Amino acid sequence: MEIIIIILSTALLSTTMFIFWVVRGGFNRKFLYTDNVILTLVSSLINVGVYETIDMPLWLMTPIICGFTVLVLFIGLFFYRFFRNPTRNIPGSKNDIVSPADGRIIYIKELESNQIPVTVKKKRIANISEITKTDILEQPCYLIGIAITLFDVHMNRAPIDGKVILVKHTPGTSIGLNTPESTLTNERNTTVFEREDGIKAGVVQIAARGVNRCIVMPKVGENIKRGGIFGKIRWGSQTDLIIPRNCEILVREGEQVHAGSTIIGKLLDQ
Repeated sequence: MEIIIIILSTALLSTTMFIFWVVRGGFNRKFLYTDNVILTLVSSLINVGVYETIDMPLWLMTPIICGFTVLVLFIGLFFYRFFRNPTRNIPGSKNDIVSPADGRIIYIKELESNQIPVTVKKKRIANISEITKTDILEQPCYLIGIAITLFDVHMNRAPIDGKVILVKHTPGTSIGLNTPESTLTNERNTTVFEREDGIKAGVVQIAARGVNRCIVMPKVGENIKRGGIFGKIRWGSQTDLIIPRNCEILVREGEQVHAGSTIIGKLLDQ
């Protein structure tokens, strides 16, 4: 009977932790059926082994030891998922625009010609005015937001083949007393890629508030392959993608995407 209580307590603690991160942290619900199950099984084996080896009262075992085991394994799982960099097979052809980040699609907006994109992160907004240094906005565009959680891969990949024509870093700032709460002050990097035929795509990396660690590896003038790694964000946050409107969007809001392996849209013949 004690063993059953330990297993049920472990399962309850693990499931509660994952539900919290699904609700509050935006985690994909699949983690409730994958990582949560694995964590529960491993934690239960450890907890039962500890209980069978060390003489301790059940009231001490279930809330404290079980909780500590679940927490330690969850932290280990977090570090594994956070720092991993899996190999990705890049699908489709050169006209298929791939996702620049792992995460969930939170919005797909249509921009008119010369309309400055406005990114939205947790109800805070920022004008991506630096992108006007290129002519990417001279035609109608899509602005696609991808929310990245702590369990998502944090490497960013190029959405198209091409040359880097813009890398603009906007440093994060501290929230002042006079700063409107709706103003986004997170660090961001804006990178624009251009193909040989003039097709352009922009990627905006937005760091988590207070972290300020966005990295872009290539310099202006360097070429990069579609799906190639060009940067990373050191903490769960957001990536926005700006692409021409003359393409068919193949994803929808709420869909989980993967950098380099999910096709966001297909460019149409002009």
